Amino acid sequence: MGYRSLGRRLAIALAALLLAAPAGARSLTDATGRTVDIPDTVTRVLPAGQPAAILLYVLAPEKMLAWPRKPAGPGAAFLTPRARELPEVGPLVLRGGEVSEAMLRQMKPDLVVDYGSLAPGYVEAAEHMQQKIGVPYVIFDGDLARSGQMLRLLGPALGAAERGEMLAAEADRILALTAARTAERQRTGRFGVYYSRSVDGLATATSRTHSTDVLRLLGLENVADARPGDFFEVTRAELLAWRPQVIFAPNAEDIKAFSGAEWAELPAVAQHRVFAAPRPPFGWIDEPPSINRLLGLLWVGHLLYPAAYPEDMRETAKAFYRRFYQVEPNEAQLDRLLRQ
Repeated sequence: MGYRSLGRRLAIALAALLLAAPAGARSLTDATGRTVDIPDTVTRVLPAGQPAAILLYVLAPEKMLAWPRKPAGPGAAFLTPRARELPEVGPLVLRGGEVSEAMLRQMKPDLVVDYGSLAPGYVEAAEHMQQKIGVPYVIFDGDLARSGQMLRLLGPALGAAERGEMLAAEADRILALTAARTAERQRTGRFGVYYSRSVDGLATATSRTHSTDVLRLLGLENVADARPGDFFEVTRAELLAWRPQVIFAPNAEDIKAFSGAEWAELPAVAQHRVFAAPRPPFGWIDEPPSINRLLGLLWVGHLLYPAAYPEDMRETAKAFYRRFYQVEPNEAQLDRLLRQ
């Protein structure tokens, strides 16, 4: 969700401060540059979409009111007991929103948080919703490279400054490691990558979207960048002509098509480099594009550049789940997560 071009207001995000405001309130300057008065003590927070829900879940799950999309089935095992019981209400803004004004008033949030796009349409929707329901609405930049900054910005607003700093430090470590190993990855070679986002394998996303931030930050060449745009359908002929060396997908359904004989000539298929991102509770590359993608940086690096990433991926995943999701997977769960 979102575009990097409008996320370049880094100076604004870094300068965002909690300032003095009317009695019982304080001001927060969000990633869009909007200054919003929020309660001095925030206790009831509604995420506007699933990326925001994960950001809230890792910082202050006890303050979340609902899930836009509730992790179900195996995903529930990786949530805290309280988070498993939260209702699902749908996204607040997407396609006009699925949460009714009556339901919003019944939930009585004292803050709405969005995380992802800084595009004008999302900012306008936030302003409109804030005016309509009378609840402060803040937006945070969904660029994966700014994860630490956003955790540090939102943590204090939620009364979770210490946890926010701890998670931000880990985000910074993963991002710094990714940058530090650039030369080692380049010595191995540059991979042409295709990102499959549909069961037939013909929907994709370019590096101009947050959905592919993991691939972009690792310096992988997104073959779909040959076309303008963000998300679109491609033809079989186009994909065959692009000849990707690796195919990634956010889930197992979106790689099934590549088991067919018609794709056998693709280098990615011939070399057995077709990968579905692990999950649950949230995808390691995307679905949704939130803090969960930090683990994807390490997983993709480990898959494609094993010499540059000698760390034990099982221990890496276990530590990430414990730190961010507050649940530690057992050995059987790790087996299922890392099965390829």
